[in-house]
Amino acid sequence: MGDQGNADVIKQCREALCIVTYNSAETDAHKVKSLLQEVVQQVKDLGGSPARMLFTLNRIDVFRADRNWPETEDRFVEKAIRDIKNELTEQLKEYTEDIDKLQVVKLSTWPALLALQIQNNDDIYSAEASNKARNHFSGLIAGILDDLPGRVQNWSRHDRTRVNEALWQKSYAEEFQQHLKEHINQHFPQLVIPQAIERFNVAAGNAITEWAVQTTTAILSSSEEHYQQECEDISDIRLSLERFLEISDTNLKQPFERLDTKVKDVFAKRSEENIVDYIKTIISELQQIEPYNELGEKLYPLYSWENGFQRGITQVLEAVAKSLETGRVDLDIPNLKKANVLNIKLLANNLKRLVKLGYTASVAKEGKTMEGKTEAEKNKLKELNEELNELAIHLSIVIEDVLKQISTQELDRIYQAVSELLRCHLSYLEKGANNIAPNIAIKFPESELSQVNKPLTFGFSFQAGFAITEGTWQEEVQVERKKRTWYTLWIAKKTIYETEYVERSSDNAKLPSVEDLLTGWIIQTKGKGSERVNQVAGWLLEQIDDLKNNVDKTQNDIFDRYQARLDKAHQEITLDYEKQRNVWQPIQIKAKSLKDEFYCLKSLLKKEL
Repeated sequence: MGDQGNADVIKQCREALCIVTYNSAETDAHKVKSLLQEVVQQVKDLGGSPARMLFTLNRIDVFRADRNWPETEDRFVEKAIRDIKNELTEQLKEYTEDIDKLQVVKLSTWPALLALQIQNNDDIYSAEASNKARNHFSGLIAGILDDLPGRVQNWSRHDRTRVNEALWQKSYAEEFQQHLKEHINQHFPQLVIPQAIERFNVAAGNAITEWAVQTTTAILSSSEEHYQQECEDISDIRLSLERFLEISDTNLKQPFERLDTKVKDVFAKRSEENIVDYIKTIISELQQIEPYNELGEKLYPLYSWENGFQRGITQVLEAVAKSLETGRVDLDIPNLKKANVLNIKLLANNLKRLVKLGYTASVAKEGKTMEGKTEAEKNKLKELNEELNELAIHLSIVIEDVLKQISTQELDRIYQAVSELLRCHLSYLEKGANNIAPNIAIKFPESELSQVNKPLTFGFSFQAGFAITEGTWQEEVQVERKKRTWYTLWIAKKTIYETEYVERSSDNAKLPSVEDLLTGWIIQTKGKGSERVNQVAGWLLEQIDDLKNNVDKTQNDIFDRYQARLDKAHQEITLDYEKQRNVWQPIQIKAKSLKDEFYCLKSLLKKEL
């Protein structure tokens, strides 16, 4: 965590296996929730399916100190597995099936490590590890310690072996190692072999099968009797294929075109209608159409990304609100770990100054109307105004930083979902194309044609603060006057004081409550949702258009190559055509068989694995 250099490398290793560790010793409910969210963030950052990830409940030995162990450990494990799966499913529905099968194993890494170190042939190194085991994990080796000398240096090699075996067993290291081996055996071939096959097919396999099928078909169709008919058939097949591709492209585009039209209509009318949820309706309709009904929840990221933004900003704002209301600044939440450390520090200092100025407790919770009459009151009001506007600036910077990170995660999920959609579409096109043209060997390579262009970005900006307005107030002033009184027979004058009201200027302001202040940011974020939907709608149509253009070019190139082979075979035809036909017919059968074997190799391997 926090190792950006290593994180950048990890992001490139999407085909790799990984281990996600969970601190079993953490008991604070807030921190446990934060930990689960951090697990989700790591899964999102790594990308790909959680099926590749082996979840490890680390420091599980903490429960051995309980009176009713192992019942407490079992209850914890059951709850932890349930919580992890629920948290992952809530935010990563596209992987629901994989999450259900998720493997979660127990492990205590430190005693397991010490068990390995105790086996070391270096006696000094082994003794140091033995000493740490006795000092920190005596509960795991309690029965054995009673039989051993007090000084670790006096332990024999047999004594250390006994300690090593106890630590290895009670730290669940053996079980973990077995799970890891099975995990690798199960997932590594699926991650590596299909990609290797795809790379081979792109580099050579597709070209080999195309050459073999087309060459044999061209030679067998090269006689004068068959050549003209084959040319006409090619023309008809091209037209049929173009119609098929056009209809398939329309079926895929129509839902997104409606989304695009809806967005533009909302913008034109300046409507307040929330169109973010409309994406879900569009995707639901698409999933009712064959073949996209096979995708299940894999398209979930296409309409869930806005939830990610709202969840992220809400968590940040809740941390700010809680800090102001309690007067204790605490910004230690997973999403804020994404932001620049210096910016977080500036925000924290700003919150501390607001608390010091009295913007805390009931003032922060409920707001307050303030009237600055004296210079001191006016200055304090001015300071509060400046600090709240500073809060707007710092929050804008931090939230923008956080949302950029979330945006990267959500965009990666969108790209993955669109790739799944395009692969499904390509597979459908390829199957249909080969039914229309069985002797042309049409292949649409997924790794080349389903690539998603990535110039999709989301921008964020925020404003806040409160206004100070000039006002007036009536100040009571005691005015000295000389007045004749009746009891002096109006001869002598007496000093008296009368009250007069003098109009004064004041600075007035309504301090917003934290809820009002932060709700403004949430409203601003949601207000930009329509713009983001507009971006996504246009971008999706671009991806589909790019795919269609690439598919059209690929299939035209394939037909052009077949036409060239047919023309060449016709030019080279000899008088012994019948003899050549007898030679090439069995070869054509072999070529078609080769094509079928190449095309289904990946799927067969997946079934076997």
